[in-house]
Amino acid sequence: MKVLLVDDEYLIREGLRDTVDWAKHGMEVVGLAEDGERGLALARELGPDLIITDIGMPFMDGLELAETVRRESPETSIVLLTCYDEFDYAKQAVKLGVTDYVVKPIDLAYMDELLDTAARRHAEQQRKFQQAERKRLLAEVLHRYSGREIGGQAFERAGLDPGGSYACVMLEILGYCYARDMFSEQELQDYFGGFIEQVRDCAEGLTIFCEQSAAEGRAVLIVAGRDAQRTAEQVERLCGKLRDNAALANEYPFLCATDGVSDSIWALQQAYDHCQAVMRYGFLSDETTFLDYAELRRVRQDDGSRISADIAGFVDCVRTFDRRLIARRVEEITGHIRDSGNESVLYGQMFIASAYSQLAGALKEFEIELGEVFDDPLEEYRKIILAGTLQKQMQGLGELLGRVCAYVQGKRGSANRALAEKAKQYIERHFAEHEISLQSVAGAVNMSSCYFSILFKRECGRSFIGYLTDLRMEKAKQLLQYTDQRSYEIALAIGYDNPTYFSTLFKKSTGLSPKEFRQQFSNSEKN
Repeated sequence: MKVLLVDDEYLIREGLRDTVDWAKHGMEVVGLAEDGERGLALARELGPDLIITDIGMPFMDGLELAETVRRESPETSIVLLTCYDEFDYAKQAVKLGVTDYVVKPIDLAYMDELLDTAARRHAEQQRKFQQAERKRLLAEVLHRYSGREIGGQAFERAGLDPGGSYACVMLEILGYCYARDMFSEQELQDYFGGFIEQVRDCAEGLTIFCEQSAAEGRAVLIVAGRDAQRTAEQVERLCGKLRDNAALANEYPFLCATDGVSDSIWALQQAYDHCQAVMRYGFLSDETTFLDYAELRRVRQDDGSRISADIAGFVDCVRTFDRRLIARRVEEITGHIRDSGNESVLYGQMFIASAYSQLAGALKEFEIELGEVFDDPLEEYRKIILAGTLQKQMQGLGELLGRVCAYVQGKRGSANRALAEKAKQYIERHFAEHEISLQSVAGAVNMSSCYFSILFKRECGRSFIGYLTDLRMEKAKQLLQYTDQRSYEIALAIGYDNPTYFSTLFKKSTGLSPKEFRQQFSNSEKN
């Protein structure tokens, strides 16, 4: 930490330099000045982190110097030396942003305390500055904001080694386009904010960068380690924490994309692009999935697996009833069929037969029959499969789905309420089962878990796990009030196999332990 001393009294200036143990505080005196003008010139030349200056000096006093330095270098700390008759000036300067002041004659013990405080403050400022620089540089690397060459000093200031080992981890909430359609702007903001909070909790201590995109429901994490093995281990631990996070599993099903370890910071650009490529296949997943780019390439090279995955996952895309998204998926799947070398009418008929069947199933989830949408559903199907080319077949499928989307928009509200009510009834019947989960309830109402979690939160005002927990707590209160069952027995009876966890949740919900709650109820009954 560089220090500049400014005082027109030689003895004070030299005495401070020679008397104070600057090294003890991690400091070094880099300049001495006898007045404010010279002090300002040295400040501009040397860039000190701390300036200790007298107030009353010729040419430019300490207040003018402080005001100018604070304007030009806001990060520089300033301490004023003042006599008792200048005390009011010192108080005024503190209001203007001066760090502190010391009254002459100088108490060296107090000066030691002040320098300790200044050193801690400087270290915190440096930490925040480094974090900001790191975020800015990594964002520039990932997104290629400019073609400029980034020098080594910039990476050094950000605490980054350009030749180090790095990895990119990308997460995206499955069915997020559905959430954008279902939620108000504030609800969507709260929903995405909850997701990011859980991701940051898992990433703490394992990542050096976290970028979020509310528009895409996406988070990008960067992991760095001493070497490739260390970085790979940290990625594995991060994915493990993400996989084990109950809130993410039951509220925010997501796709997690990885691409191994990069051997330099610049290789992160390609890793980021590869993770984005994985995200384009998010519609194939309906619950939390971890997929590495290498695995995606292997699946894509296996034509049978790829087309099977397209067919199996197409229904989740259809469930969004988002015209633009469906049109894009139809186009991508058409490309997959071409890439496989199976661009034929027969192959198109095979895919469309499966897609049409799954469309009917998706509509039933919303209590809609194909006969409500089309006068003759079989005739609509026949027109598509008898088209002369694969391109015409897929175009016909896209147009049919567009008509379905338009119809569903008008009926979705009542259908959503019916599905949410059906789900609540299922939860009421099965809340005591340890195995109940977002996936099991979604399956009971024939929905993909990622879309069900969004629908349930929208219709019920609470997440699935929040609703289940509240229901279990109400049942626990009844058992505590009207039975003599012990706490661990009640925990098992309402679906918790860990009595300690049950007690923690109960106290969080009621402010009382199960024992305290029962005692309070017993006392109120006596009164």
